[in-house]
Amino acid sequence: MAVTLTALRKRFPMKPPEAAVDHLIIGAGAVGLAIGQQLIRKFEDKSTFIVERHAQAGQETSSRNSEVIHAGIYYPSNSHKTALCLRGRRLLYDYCRKKSIPHKKIGKLIISQSPAEAEYLKSIHDKCQSLNSNLHLNRAVNYGLEKRNQDIIPLTFLSNLQAIDLEPNLSPELSTCLYSPETGIIDSHAFISSLENSICESENGQVVYGTSVVRIDRSPKNDGWLVQTKVQLDKDEGDEPNSVLAKCIINCAGLNAHNIYNHVLYPEARRLQLGFCKGNYYSYTSRQGVDSVKHLIYPVPALGKKQGSFAGLGTHLTLDMNQKIKFGPDVEWLKPKYVKIEKSVATGSSVKAYIDEEIQDFWEEELRPNDIRLEKTYESVKAYLPGIQIENFAPDYCGIRPKLQTVDETEVRARFDILRKFESDDSTDLLTDFFIRQTNQGFINLFGIESPGLTSSLAIGEYVERMIRKEVWGLTRDKFEDDGRVYHTAQNYNSRNQLVSHIGNLNDWA
Repeated sequence: MAVTLTALRKRFPMKPPEAAVDHLIIGAGAVGLAIGQQLIRKFEDKSTFIVERHAQAGQETSSRNSEVIHAGIYYPSNSHKTALCLRGRRLLYDYCRKKSIPHKKIGKLIISQSPAEAEYLKSIHDKCQSLNSNLHLNRAVNYGLEKRNQDIIPLTFLSNLQAIDLEPNLSPELSTCLYSPETGIIDSHAFISSLENSICESENGQVVYGTSVVRIDRSPKNDGWLVQTKVQLDKDEGDEPNSVLAKCIINCAGLNAHNIYNHVLYPEARRLQLGFCKGNYYSYTSRQGVDSVKHLIYPVPALGKKQGSFAGLGTHLTLDMNQKIKFGPDVEWLKPKYVKIEKSVATGSSVKAYIDEEIQDFWEEELRPNDIRLEKTYESVKAYLPGIQIENFAPDYCGIRPKLQTVDETEVRARFDILRKFESDDSTDLLTDFFIRQTNQGFINLFGIESPGLTSSLAIGEYVERMIRKEVWGLTRDKFEDDGRVYHTAQNYNSRNQLVSHIGNLNDWA
């Protein structure tokens, strides 16, 4: 049976809680784990649990990407993506050094192949120079970390000859290039495992695996959220679902995040939908045409909305920690699958009409690289690496990016209309930026956490922790210490914010 929102809510009626938790994070990807680690560290007297539907952490977007530590070059100056990527990069390199996570700062070349692309590189360089002179941003990026006498986004213009001297396999037809020395690579699986271990070894946190969230309701007492979870959702038989009272939900479900939030919108007919952008990666099984490559090599993103520049950064060359070369990702938009639901069933309306409801996880059938797109990828790469040969390309893996900005204007408008009420103004960047908001009291949603999500993860953890401290627990900052921030109780802190973990037995649930 197709899993839809209405089907889940019919199958699992509201149920009183058997346990309670202070912070319930849905999704154990890199971002969910980073938030969990931060909450456990900052709120030692509160419980933090992460619910993960897979048997292991980081099984979706977090482990199906380029494994690049991004410099923070491309994104709008005043965006979450820029601020959190810059801060996250510094935190991530620092974390990797301290925890012995395999990583390497190998640098990246961004190449232009036309006057228009060269002009784009100049605009990127000018924007980064402006960010480098922003004192407030510099303080935010470097707070609590070792001081460095360098720009937060160091970039160097290279001529055609300088670029070829650095990477002799590049095409002599190239125009100017930008060199980013701060870009690097990371073993994302080792990073995720380290975050996971720190949570599982704590006294106030845990990751609950193989457990799906099947229903969310506002508590009748208005003291939190009732969250029902089920092991082996695909089987009708088995144990009854568990029900837990969560004071605060942090929705980090990635490709499933909109379906989690739609429980809050229910029974309204409108539904938040995400875009699903598949990216295929192809390994290169020879050193022919790439024998001297030592850096990441990125083309300029497709210019203009018609080319889908919001979809990705172009089909680029990356290296992993074993020096294996791969090309990707490309851009392949997936079309969600829907079923017709009678509107009266979904909303209680007496008017007979139908709405389309997404079949959840339809994209799981797409988790194989698309062989048909290999030749197009080869042609894209050959434009800047003319010595490569198509017979050395092999499909490797693919990933799916959760997108707020898509090519369907009707979907974009519907998405914007749902999310715009959480903005102070009609921001044109709402759908191209990370969406990180408390949309309902004690319910924090993270939508569109695509690239540079892995790089930004530790900074997102800090950001969400501050949001929860202030907006959920009513705490304010008191002073700073060398080992981090220390908080005291604000004057408006009241009995409503008592520890939820004093109610129920979490061990029975976990």
